[in-house]
Amino acid sequence: MMKNQEDTPRKPIILIADDNQVIIKLLGELFTREGYQVAEVHDGESVLKLLPSIHPDLVLLDVDLPEMSGFDVCRKLKHDPASADIPVLFVTSRNDKKDILAGFAAGGQDYVVKPSTRAELLARVRTHLALRQAQQRLKASEARYRELSLRDDLTGFYNTRYLYQTLQGQLDMHRTRPLSVIFMDIDEFKYVVDTYGHLNGSRTLAELADVVRSVLPEGCYGVSYGGDEFVIVLAGYDHNQGMQVAERIRRAVEKSSFLSTMDLSIHITVSCGVATFPEDAQTLTDLLAAADHALFEVKKHGKNAVGSFH
Repeated sequence: MMKNQEDTPRKPIILIADDNQVIIKLLGELFTREGYQVAEVHDGESVLKLLPSIHPDLVLLDVDLPEMSGFDVCRKLKHDPASADIPVLFVTSRNDKKDILAGFAAGGQDYVVKPSTRAELLARVRTHLALRQAQQRLKASEARYRELSLRDDLTGFYNTRYLYQTLQGQLDMHRTRPLSVIFMDIDEFKYVVDTYGHLNGSRTLAELADVVRSVLPEGCYGVSYGGDEFVIVLAGYDHNQGMQVAERIRRAVEKSSFLSTMDLSIHITVSCGVATFPEDAQTLTDLLAAADHALFEVKKHGKNAVGSFH
Protein backbone atom coordinates (compact mmCIF):
# COMPACT_ATOMS: atom_id res chain seq x y z
CA MET A 1 0.00 0.00 0.00
CA MET A 2 1.34 3.42 -1.00
CA LYS A 3 1.29 6.41 1.31
CA ASN A 4 1.52 10.16 0.60
CA GLN A 5 1.79 9.96 -3.17
CA GLU A 6 2.82 13.28 -4.67
CA ASP A 7 3.55 13.62 -8.37
CA THR A 8 5.08 17.09 -8.49
CA PRO A 9 7.84 17.05 -7.58
CA ARG A 10 8.22 13.29 -7.49
CA LYS A 11 9.27 12.04 -4.10
CA PRO A 12 11.56 9.00 -3.84
CA ILE A 13 9.67 5.75 -3.24
CA ILE A 14 10.88 3.38 -0.54
CA LEU A 15 9.56 -0.17 -0.55
CA ILE A 16 9.63 -1.74 2.92
CA ALA A 17 9.38 -5.52 3.34
CA ASP A 18 9.01 -6.87 6.88
CA ASP A 19 6.65 -9.39 8.43
CA ASN A 20 6.55 -7.48 11.72
CA GLN A 21 3.62 -5.04 11.72
CA VAL A 22 5.19 -2.88 14.41
CA ILE A 23 8.41 -2.47 12.42
CA ILE A 24 6.43 -1.71 9.26
CA LYS A 25 4.45 0.98 11.10
CA LEU A 26 7.53 2.58 12.68
CA LEU A 27 9.54 2.64 9.45
CA GLY A 28 6.58 3.83 7.42
CA GLU A 29 5.95 6.75 9.76
CA LEU A 30 9.66 7.62 9.90
CA PHE A 31 10.13 7.86 6.14
CA THR A 32 6.77 9.49 5.50
CA ARG A 33 7.69 12.28 7.93
CA GLU A 34 10.95 12.73 6.04
CA GLY A 35 9.03 13.34 2.82
CA TYR A 36 9.36 9.96 1.13
CA GLN A 37 6.62 7.89 -0.48
CA VAL A 38 6.32 4.52 1.22
CA ALA A 39 5.06 1.15 0.02
CA GLU A 40 4.72 -1.73 2.47
CA VAL A 41 4.64 -5.51 1.99
CA HIS A 42 4.92 -8.39 4.44
CA ASP A 43 6.56 -11.20 2.45
CA GLY A 44 9.15 -11.77 -0.25
CA GLU A 45 6.78 -12.75 -3.06
CA SER A 46 4.90 -9.48 -2.61
CA VAL A 47 8.12 -7.54 -3.17
CA LEU A 48 8.58 -9.17 -6.57
CA LYS A 49 4.93 -8.68 -7.53
CA LEU A 50 4.65 -5.04 -6.45
CA LEU A 51 8.02 -3.73 -7.55
CA PRO A 52 7.37 -3.54 -11.35
CA SER A 53 4.29 -1.38 -10.84
CA ILE A 54 5.72 1.18 -8.40
CA HIS A 55 9.40 1.34 -9.51
CA PRO A 56 10.82 2.08 -6.05
CA ASP A 57 14.02 4.05 -5.63
CA LEU A 58 15.17 1.91 -2.71
CA VAL A 59 14.14 -1.36 -1.03
CA LEU A 60 14.40 -2.09 2.70
CA LEU A 61 14.40 -5.85 3.25
CA ASP A 62 14.15 -7.95 6.36
CA VAL A 63 16.02 -11.23 6.03
CA ASP A 64 13.41 -13.42 7.73
CA LEU A 65 10.41 -13.08 5.44
CA PRO A 66 7.63 -15.64 4.90
CA GLU A 67 7.91 -17.96 1.88
CA MET A 68 11.12 -16.42 0.54
CA SER A 69 14.08 -15.06 2.49
CA GLY A 70 15.29 -11.51 2.02
CA PHE A 71 18.51 -12.92 0.60
CA ASP A 72 16.59 -14.79 -2.13
CA VAL A 73 14.47 -11.74 -2.90
CA CYS A 74 17.58 -9.63 -3.28
CA ARG A 75 19.21 -12.16 -5.60
CA LYS A 76 16.14 -12.17 -7.84
CA LEU A 77 16.06 -8.37 -7.95
CA LYS A 78 19.73 -8.19 -8.88
CA HIS A 79 19.37 -10.78 -11.63
CA ASP A 80 16.56 -8.82 -13.28
CA PRO A 81 17.92 -5.97 -15.46
CA ALA A 82 14.81 -3.91 -14.71
CA SER A 83 15.55 -3.85 -10.97
CA ALA A 84 19.27 -4.59 -10.75
CA ASP A 85 20.24 -0.97 -10.08
CA ILE A 86 17.72 -0.42 -7.27
CA PRO A 87 19.63 -0.23 -3.97
CA VAL A 88 18.67 -2.89 -1.43
CA LEU A 89 19.30 -2.33 2.28
CA PHE A 90 18.87 -5.22 4.66
CA VAL A 91 17.29 -4.13 7.94
CA THR A 92 17.32 -7.18 10.20
CA SER A 93 17.98 -8.44 13.71
CA ARG A 94 20.46 -10.99 12.36
CA ASN A 95 23.88 -9.79 13.44
CA ASP A 96 25.99 -12.86 12.76
CA LYS A 97 28.99 -12.16 10.53
CA LYS A 98 28.03 -14.90 8.06
CA ASP A 99 24.58 -13.33 7.63
CA ILE A 100 26.08 -9.92 6.99
CA LEU A 101 28.41 -11.41 4.39
CA ALA A 102 25.49 -13.33 2.86
CA GLY A 103 23.56 -10.07 2.50
CA PHE A 104 26.34 -8.42 0.55
CA ALA A 105 26.92 -11.58 -1.49
CA ALA A 106 23.23 -11.53 -2.48
CA GLY A 107 23.72 -8.06 -3.93
CA GLY A 108 22.67 -5.83 -1.05
CA GLN A 109 24.15 -2.35 -0.87
CA ASP A 110 24.03 -2.12 2.92
CA TYR A 111 23.22 -4.12 6.04
CA VAL A 112 21.67 -2.50 9.10
CA VAL A 113 21.22 -4.48 12.31
CA LYS A 114 18.07 -3.88 14.36
CA PRO A 115 17.66 -2.13 16.64
CA SER A 116 19.35 0.84 14.99
CA THR A 117 18.92 4.53 15.65
CA ARG A 118 16.60 6.48 13.38
CA ALA A 119 19.43 8.87 12.59
CA GLU A 120 21.68 6.04 11.40
CA LEU A 121 19.00 4.45 9.22
CA LEU A 122 17.99 7.78 7.68
CA ALA A 123 21.62 8.62 6.96
CA ARG A 124 22.18 5.31 5.19
CA VAL A 125 18.97 5.65 3.17
CA ARG A 126 19.81 9.21 2.13
CA THR A 127 23.31 8.16 1.10
CA HIS A 128 22.11 5.30 -1.11
CA LEU A 129 19.36 7.38 -2.67
CA ALA A 130 21.87 10.11 -3.46
CA LEU A 131 24.24 7.55 -4.98
CA ARG A 132 21.48 6.11 -7.15
CA GLN A 133 20.41 9.55 -8.34
CA ALA A 134 24.01 10.37 -9.24
CA GLN A 135 24.32 7.08 -11.15
CA GLN A 136 21.09 7.77 -13.02
CA ARG A 137 22.28 11.24 -14.01
CA LEU A 138 25.59 9.78 -15.16
CA LYS A 139 23.84 7.13 -17.28
CA ALA A 140 21.58 9.75 -18.84
CA SER A 141 24.61 11.92 -19.63
CA GLU A 142 26.47 8.99 -21.14
CA ALA A 143 23.49 8.09 -23.32
CA ARG A 144 23.15 11.70 -24.40
CA TYR A 145 26.86 11.96 -25.26
CA ARG A 146 26.70 8.68 -27.20
CA GLU A 147 23.78 10.07 -29.19
CA LEU A 148 25.54 13.38 -29.77
CA SER A 149 28.66 11.59 -30.97
CA LEU A 150 26.58 10.09 -33.77
CA ARG A 151 24.76 13.29 -34.73
CA ASP A 152 25.71 16.25 -36.87
CA ASP A 153 25.50 19.37 -34.71
CA LEU A 154 24.19 21.61 -37.47
CA THR A 155 21.44 19.53 -39.07
CA GLY A 156 20.55 17.01 -36.37
CA PHE A 157 20.98 14.27 -38.97
CA TYR A 158 23.23 11.32 -38.21
CA ASN A 159 26.88 11.65 -39.15
CA THR A 160 28.99 9.40 -41.35
CA ARG A 161 30.27 7.49 -38.30
CA TYR A 162 26.73 6.28 -37.64
CA LEU A 163 26.20 5.49 -41.33
CA TYR A 164 29.28 3.29 -41.59
CA GLN A 165 28.67 1.67 -38.21
CA THR A 166 25.08 0.64 -38.89
CA LEU A 167 24.28 0.41 -42.59
CA GLN A 168 26.39 -2.64 -43.40
CA GLY A 169 24.82 -4.39 -40.42
CA GLN A 170 21.36 -3.62 -41.81
CA LEU A 171 22.34 -5.11 -45.16
CA ASP A 172 23.81 -8.24 -43.55
CA MET A 173 20.81 -8.77 -41.27
CA HIS A 174 18.16 -8.43 -43.96
CA ARG A 175 19.65 -10.01 -47.06
CA THR A 176 16.29 -10.37 -48.82
CA ARG A 177 14.74 -7.06 -47.80
CA PRO A 178 15.29 -4.11 -50.14
CA LEU A 179 17.01 -0.96 -48.93
CA SER A 180 17.39 2.21 -50.95
CA VAL A 181 19.76 5.09 -50.40
CA ILE A 182 19.47 8.58 -51.82
CA PHE A 183 22.60 10.60 -52.43
CA MET A 184 21.50 14.24 -52.44
CA ASP A 185 23.23 17.57 -52.79
CA ILE A 186 22.14 21.19 -53.07
CA ASP A 187 22.32 22.72 -56.53
CA GLU A 188 24.55 25.80 -56.77
CA PHE A 189 25.06 25.94 -53.01
CA LYS A 190 28.26 27.92 -53.54
CA TYR A 191 26.12 30.76 -54.88
CA VAL A 192 24.12 30.81 -51.61
CA VAL A 193 27.31 31.01 -49.54
CA ASP A 194 28.94 33.61 -51.78
CA THR A 195 25.81 35.77 -51.83
CA TYR A 196 24.53 35.47 -48.26
CA GLY A 197 27.60 34.44 -46.30
CA HIS A 198 28.82 31.28 -44.58
CA LEU A 199 26.59 31.71 -41.53
CA ASN A 200 23.44 31.92 -43.65
CA GLY A 201 24.75 29.02 -45.67
CA SER A 202 24.86 26.98 -42.47
CA ARG A 203 21.35 28.14 -41.54
CA THR A 204 20.16 27.01 -44.96
CA LEU A 205 21.59 23.53 -44.38
CA ALA A 206 19.81 23.30 -41.01
CA GLU A 207 16.50 24.44 -42.54
CA LEU A 208 16.92 22.01 -45.42
CA ALA A 209 17.29 19.15 -42.92
CA ASP A 210 13.99 20.20 -41.33
CA VAL A 211 12.27 20.12 -44.72
CA VAL A 212 13.64 16.65 -45.47
CA ARG A 213 12.57 15.37 -42.04
CA SER A 214 9.03 16.63 -42.63
CA VAL A 215 8.56 14.28 -45.60
CA LEU A 216 10.80 11.41 -44.55
CA PRO A 217 8.90 8.15 -43.90
CA GLU A 218 8.94 6.68 -40.40
CA GLY A 219 11.93 4.45 -39.75
CA CYS A 220 14.08 6.20 -42.36
CA TYR A 221 16.85 8.65 -41.55
CA GLY A 222 19.14 11.29 -42.99
CA VAL A 223 22.93 11.54 -42.81
CA SER A 224 25.02 14.67 -43.21
CA TYR A 225 27.66 13.30 -45.52
CA GLY A 226 29.77 16.42 -45.82
CA GLY A 227 29.24 20.03 -46.84
CA ASP A 228 26.03 20.23 -48.82
CA GLU A 229 25.83 16.47 -49.45
CA PHE A 230 23.39 14.17 -47.70
CA VAL A 231 22.53 10.48 -47.68
CA ILE A 232 19.00 9.31 -46.99
CA VAL A 233 18.59 5.69 -45.86
CA LEU A 234 15.27 4.02 -46.69
CA ALA A 235 15.17 0.57 -45.07
CA GLY A 236 12.55 -1.68 -46.65
CA TYR A 237 12.09 0.54 -49.72
CA ASP A 238 12.61 -0.95 -53.19
CA HIS A 239 13.78 0.97 -56.25
CA ASN A 240 10.42 2.45 -57.21
CA GLN A 241 9.59 3.42 -53.63
CA GLY A 242 13.03 4.99 -53.20
CA MET A 243 12.51 7.05 -56.35
CA GLN A 244 9.14 8.22 -55.04
CA VAL A 245 10.62 9.37 -51.73
CA ALA A 246 13.45 11.15 -53.52
CA GLU A 247 10.96 12.98 -55.74
CA ARG A 248 8.89 13.91 -52.69
CA ILE A 249 11.99 15.42 -51.06
CA ARG A 250 12.95 17.27 -54.24
CA ARG A 251 9.50 18.85 -54.56
CA ALA A 252 9.34 19.79 -50.87
CA VAL A 253 12.67 21.60 -51.10
CA GLU A 254 11.72 23.32 -54.35
CA LYS A 255 8.52 24.68 -52.81
CA SER A 256 10.17 25.89 -49.60
CA SER A 257 11.47 29.33 -48.78
CA PHE A 258 14.65 29.55 -46.73
CA LEU A 259 16.15 32.11 -44.32
CA SER A 260 12.83 33.83 -43.63
CA THR A 261 13.91 34.33 -40.01
CA MET A 262 16.74 36.47 -41.37
CA ASP A 263 14.29 38.61 -43.38
CA LEU A 264 15.37 36.83 -46.54
CA SER A 265 13.50 34.54 -48.87
CA ILE A 266 15.74 32.36 -50.94
CA HIS A 267 14.88 29.29 -52.94
CA ILE A 268 17.12 26.31 -53.55
CA THR A 269 16.83 23.00 -55.34
CA VAL A 270 18.41 19.60 -54.81
CA SER A 271 19.47 16.76 -57.05
CA CYS A 272 19.16 13.12 -55.98
CA GLY A 273 20.69 9.83 -57.04
CA VAL A 274 19.02 6.59 -55.93
CA ALA A 275 20.48 3.10 -55.63
CA THR A 276 18.88 -0.01 -54.16
CA PHE A 277 20.12 -3.10 -52.35
CA PRO A 278 20.37 -5.87 -53.43
CA GLU A 279 19.76 -5.20 -57.13
CA ASP A 280 22.31 -2.39 -57.56
CA ALA A 281 24.94 -3.41 -55.01
CA GLN A 282 25.64 -5.95 -52.29
CA THR A 283 27.84 -3.96 -49.93
CA LEU A 284 27.67 -0.62 -48.18
CA THR A 285 30.56 0.84 -50.15
CA ASP A 286 29.19 -0.28 -53.51
CA LEU A 287 25.68 0.92 -52.66
CA LEU A 288 26.87 4.41 -51.77
CA ALA A 289 29.07 4.47 -54.86
CA ALA A 290 26.08 3.49 -57.03
CA ALA A 291 23.92 6.25 -55.55
CA ASP A 292 26.77 8.74 -55.96
CA HIS A 293 27.15 7.70 -59.60
CA ALA A 294 23.41 8.18 -60.14
CA LEU A 295 23.69 11.67 -58.66
CA PHE A 296 26.67 12.43 -60.92
CA GLU A 297 24.61 11.48 -63.97
CA VAL A 298 21.77 13.75 -62.84
CA LYS A 299 24.11 16.70 -62.36
CA LYS A 300 25.76 16.04 -65.71
CA HIS A 301 22.47 16.43 -67.55
CA GLY A 302 20.93 19.18 -65.42
CA LYS A 303 19.82 19.93 -61.90
CA ASN A 304 16.75 19.79 -59.66
CA ALA A 305 16.07 16.20 -60.70
CA VAL A 306 16.04 12.60 -59.48
CA GLY A 307 17.88 9.74 -61.16
CA SER A 308 18.68 6.11 -60.44
CA PHE A 309 21.66 3.85 -60.90
CA HIS A 310 19.91 1.75 -63.55
